[in-house]
Amino acid sequence: MKKIKNCFTLILIFICINSFSQLKSKTIYFEIYYEKDYPIAGANIVEREAKKINETTTDFDGKAQLIVTNFNSEFELSFTGPHVRFKIPEKTEKIIINIDKRRIEYYHNDKIFKRKRVKLKGF
Repeated sequence: MKKIKNCFTLILIFICINSFSQLKSKTIYFEIYYEKDYPIAGANIVEREAKKINETTTDFDGKAQLIVTNFNSEFELSFTGPHVRFKIPEKTEKIIINIDKRRIEYYHNDKIFKRKRVKLKGF
């Protein structure tokens, strides 16, 4: 009987580990600027379609990080002024948003792999 309990416990542990390992999550680093050398502090970055609240706020250097699990979600950057909505490609490691140039840059291995113009809403 004790062997059956131990075996059942071991199987249960493997099932739990396997289910957690299938959840893809990745930390994305952000830099938010109004214009070059003018970071935006206190900007909010929110995953709009998350079941749980998933958001972060930029520090005084305009930098933030967010753990992303659903790359199909739409994200929104908001601060005093306009709002910017964007999606995050899966291979993204860092995102730089420049409000003045209306540009978002996606980085992988410290190189830009995608650059896009963004529409500002509420401006």
